[in-house]
Amino acid sequence: MKAKLLILATVLIFSSVKSFAGWYDTYNYTGLIGKYPVTLSIQIKAGYFGEAAKKHYNIIGVYKYDKFNQPIRLEGFFDQHNRVMKVQEIGANGQTSATFQLSSSAQKLTGTWSNGKSKLKVELQLLDKLSDLSDEAFHNIQVLQFSSLKNYYFMGIYAKEMKSSQASMRALKIVSKETNKTFQILNFDHIETPTGCLMTIIYDNVMTVKNNDFLIYNMIGRVGGYLNVDYNIGTKRFILNPEPVAEGANGSN
Repeated sequence: MKAKLLILATVLIFSSVKSFAGWYDTYNYTGLIGKYPVTLSIQIKAGYFGEAAKKHYNIIGVYKYDKFNQPIRLEGFFDQHNRVMKVQEIGANGQTSATFQLSSSAQKLTGTWSNGKSKLKVELQLLDKLSDLSDEAFHNIQVLQFSSLKNYYFMGIYAKEMKSSQASMRALKIVSKETNKTFQILNFDHIETPTGCLMTIIYDNVMTVKNNDFLIYNMIGRVGGYLNVDYNIGTKRFILNPEPVAEGANGSN
């Protein structure tokens, strides 16, 4: 438990208070990089990057090749006046491993992907969008999460009611990387405090811990906390503990 609380304390730099207006402005796309089907999502908002070299960056994102289903981090800049994007693919070592040069229209992203050796055409179609920066209501918007397990990746299912101040994750799909089929769905409707909306980056609301165990961030308490999900080897199912753990619980601050 202490190890999990230390993990949470580290990432809670993004959220020091519980009360806030919405902060997600997210666009989900499907399409092709070259001949390879992909799923891609971008969140547009300035202020994620504390580095001087990235002071103009306003995009965080994640994408996956649908054959492999391993989420890859994206970051970059969207020139909203000229409707062009330069987005970098960030590898496991934190270094840029490829770059997207894209033009944005109302429904499409088109351009190129390049890793310095190969250059591929990119054609992406807008699937849906999620914004909790207005009074707009929405339901069943699926957002790829950056963290994943060895054999599974996660899709958060988000919704927001009319005039609500924030979206939340109503369920989490656990999807097989091998088959791309849903293995299990965890539902949060019975949990009183909002789930999956603590982190300002929408793709970071799930964190793997060890083996097949993971956390889902929850808005319990003053600075938030998390839900525990453990994998039962005997039943081969993920077990959600419905009682959120608040940061600072059990005397740990």
